[in-house]
Amino acid sequence: MLNKTTKFLVVFCLLSVICSTGVWADENHLLPMLRMGVDARALSMGAAYVAEASDASAGYWNPAGLADIEEGKLSLTLMGSLGMSFDRSYNYFGFGYGFSFATFGISWLNAGITDISKRGDLGQDLGTFKDMNNVFLISAATKLKNFSVGGSFKVVNQKIDDYGKTGVGADVGVKFRPTDKSAVGVILRDIGTKVDGWRVPSNLQFGVAIYPVEGFIFSADGTKTLNTSELAFHMGGEYAYEFCSNWWTKLRAGVNDGRFAIGAGLQFSKVMIDYGYVVEKEDFMKDNHKLSLSFEF
Repeated sequence: MLNKTTKFLVVFCLLSVICSTGVWADENHLLPMLRMGVDARALSMGAAYVAEASDASAGYWNPAGLADIEEGKLSLTLMGSLGMSFDRSYNYFGFGYGFSFATFGISWLNAGITDISKRGDLGQDLGTFKDMNNVFLISAATKLKNFSVGGSFKVVNQKIDDYGKTGVGADVGVKFRPTDKSAVGVILRDIGTKVDGWRVPSNLQFGVAIYPVEGFIFSADGTKTLNTSELAFHMGGEYAYEFCSNWWTKLRAGVNDGRFAIGAGLQFSKVMIDYGYVVEKEDFMKDNHKLSLSFEF
């Protein structure tokens, strides 16, 4: 008979695979939800967002980008997922506020599976349970002219039925704007992140964003999972058109490690509603939809 710890680890590994939205490559990794990405805008641009992130979602993508939030301004980003298979859910909330000396942010990621059949030792039906993952990030960033640096402290909690484990880790990032028409970003994620002694793989994501003419953005990123042969590429773009004063419509498309993505947004002043259609890497997981609301005031 399996003891509680062994049961937890077995289910933990199996459900971590199902919870992923396709961050499943040559090897299986612990808590892939940490690398799924957030914000419909970013995901519809192929997750090529390390150099572009400049609002509350930067707490996830590159904490150095939080420094782009102006002093005295508050930025919020919310995201929900629709149409995910296997009763999965994935949601995000990000907050950032700019002070004269630094910018601070808080982020929350939530992913899980509900209505999992629960069986006893003799196979009897014991109802259902759920697997739920929560990640909290506390971030800070500061800027010096065209260069900014930031970091995030993260708390990771995995709860399966009535058994849970918590771990901590960190992210660090930098962002540089060599010209008004370009930006470069780098982030090292999950430095020392562990849950119940199991190490979450660190990965290095680096990217560039280019603004050739007003209204156009092109971005490209590469992600290297450390201590493995895994290397992923992301690219995407956005076109924004101002159809009347302070009203913009935005069209986006991208490729996230071979997975197609497309989306659109509507912005009025500093309020933006975004939609992203994401194709998952594994065929049996199909596709899903991301909705985001972002604003600054």
